Amino acid sequence: MLALTQRNKVGIDYSIFESESTGTRPRTREWGMSIHWSRPLLNTLLPDDLLVKMREAQVDPSYDPSNSAGYAVPFYNGKTGAHIMNIPMTNAIRVSRRKMRALCSEGIEIQYGKKLVKLTCPESADSGVIATFADGSTYTGSICIGTDGAQSNVRQIALGGNEGQAKALNVILYNVNVCYDDAEKALQVRKLHFMNSVALQPDKSLSVWTSIQDVPDPNKPETWQFQIMPTWLADGKTHVGGAEGLAELKELAKSLADPWKSSLLWIPEGTEVACNSVSYWPTIPWDSRNGTLTLAGDSAHPVPPHRGQGLNHGICDANHFVEAVIDIKEGRKTKSEAISEYNAELVKRGADEVETSRRNALLVHDYEKFMDSPVLKQGYKKSQTAS
Repeated sequence: MLALTQRNKVGIDYSIFESESTGTRPRTREWGMSIHWSRPLLNTLLPDDLLVKMREAQVDPSYDPSNSAGYAVPFYNGKTGAHIMNIPMTNAIRVSRRKMRALCSEGIEIQYGKKLVKLTCPESADSGVIATFADGSTYTGSICIGTDGAQSNVRQIALGGNEGQAKALNVILYNVNVCYDDAEKALQVRKLHFMNSVALQPDKSLSVWTSIQDVPDPNKPETWQFQIMPTWLADGKTHVGGAEGLAELKELAKSLADPWKSSLLWIPEGTEVACNSVSYWPTIPWDSRNGTLTLAGDSAHPVPPHRGQGLNHGICDANHFVEAVIDIKEGRKTKSEAISEYNAELVKRGADEVETSRRNALLVHDYEKFMDSPVLKQGYKKSQTAS
């Protein structure tokens, strides 16, 4: 959808297909996303009418997005409460996934209930690629770009066999969205940092990411919503979320210092607690079928969340894809040339970030090795070996 925000300026004809049955289905599982090194690219992608609304997509709309210095993410010893270090997140803003999707989809037509089952790619670049869906419908386009997430169906069809399947990482991840309905509790949870912080518990191989998720009114802390994301190395147990998961998190809280201890113990009973799989896919080349097939976003380079890179690379993908389309439309490159070049850059950059983020996700859960983790060595910058 980011690429299509340029549809009028560039003249992109498009169709978007979504496997979900409706765009109005309530999403109880919400999370925030950090945008930092890709912000200049985002500024070139979004038209002015959407760019001025970016503040509304932030988790806290009162934060001044013009602050190019960004902020630093503080890391703490979650057992003792001791401060370890601050890691800069330059030029950063943090957006709500729900709000960002809504912003980027303004004025864009999306066809829902379309589960892809087959792609028929042409033998020549002059022909179109045909998408066949579970409801029996078919559509033809000049380029198919798969943006269907970490478990991408398009990617698995493109590569065949097991090559396109995501790999499980041995990390347990709980994602909790919580409103405490209590001003004092909300202020206590947010007191260490206005945006986000990380606590590492050395005895439990545990990382707790805490961030503000929604600020309906800066003057009413009782309305604030938080995202709390405890993660730890796989322990051989079955984790199911729900009430059982909440009980598990409250037991885990006993090993933490405040405010992380209280942030978990104060979660109201009945709050949805989701246990998510953490996966990655080591980005490898695929056949572009004469420039008719490509990927972007998590479909191309799904990464664990601990270095905050996913959306930034997705924005970079969208920017490069628009550039490729412009080259095709203006006759500077053939479709096969432009998409092959787009794919080559994406594969190199994506493969590097996936491996960097995979290593980082393991090292942040090993307190003895944390000092060697990419988030400490490189911070939240674009991976140093990526183009």
